[in-house]
Amino acid sequence: MVSLEGKVEWVDPTRVFGKILIELAKKDNRVVFVGADSCKITDNFRDLFPDRFFELGVAEQNACGFSAGLAFAGKKPFFSAIANFSTLRCFEQIRNDIVRPNLSAVIAGRGAGLSYGSGGATHNTIEEIGVLRVLPGITIVDPADLSDFKNTMFEAIKLSGPIYFRMHKQLIKKINPDDYIFKFGKGVIIREGKDLTFISCGTMVYQSKVASDILKKYGINTGIVNMHTIKPLDNNLIKSVANNTKLIITVEEHSIINGLGSAVAEVLAENCKTKHIRLGLNDAFPAHGPYMELLDYHNLTGAKIAEKVINFLKVK
Repeated sequence: MVSLEGKVEWVDPTRVFGKILIELAKKDNRVVFVGADSCKITDNFRDLFPDRFFELGVAEQNACGFSAGLAFAGKKPFFSAIANFSTLRCFEQIRNDIVRPNLSAVIAGRGAGLSYGSGGATHNTIEEIGVLRVLPGITIVDPADLSDFKNTMFEAIKLSGPIYFRMHKQLIKKINPDDYIFKFGKGVIIREGKDLTFISCGTMVYQSKVASDILKKYGINTGIVNMHTIKPLDNNLIKSVANNTKLIITVEEHSIINGLGSAVAEVLAENCKTKHIRLGLNDAFPAHGPYMELLDYHNLTGAKIAEKVINFLKVK
């Protein structure tokens, strides 16, 4: 059995989603909730705003199209379902009904990555960033901690255009510095480093920090970047970090194909000569089981990430 590494406070974002949504709805009467078997995450939103609550059941494509209609009418819909179903099942509706007309709808993918690892093949979501990243004009966010998560929701109602953000069921309460400024498309430097820099998103920012602490014992000086926004990507920060470090390592709870790693590789290929390693699920479907055991199996715990780096650098 794999245990959590270090003392850390875990927060399930699906338990605070409703509270934040209520706060937003009190300030902005455009805010509405559209769910596909997701009403349990809304706290008492339905009681407070019955005319702004729509639960459509297990009918994600209908819910997505319904959200597009609400956005077209000037509302700010937050459409939520399990990440696999709100994205892969709804790709046509997202593409044609929301993104193509550039509607301001928010798609919240619940239980992204390996969160529902025990739910089987239908519930693991490790491809959706790659699928959505090809769509012009969509914003894609993978929050690293609770502050990122809250800021994503608060900034989403100000954003003109579609946004998709991941809701992991495992999210660190705090990873960003106290004085950090959240902005879509701008990464956050968590730690400066000279030998190598981790560029990570979502839950992997914390695991990169664990790996960084381990590597320090081997005399390896590592930096960490929280790249919470995968699209639009902070190209300038990537180029800056690449020019000041010997190695870039991207880490994501997602396939390494067309996710954060691919996005960073595109920037590096066109602008820098820095060596780059992508860590994530390597062109394979995930296994099934408890979350932390899956992270360990797929080499995505801090210890396994550090081991990969040490082997690459041939440090003994």
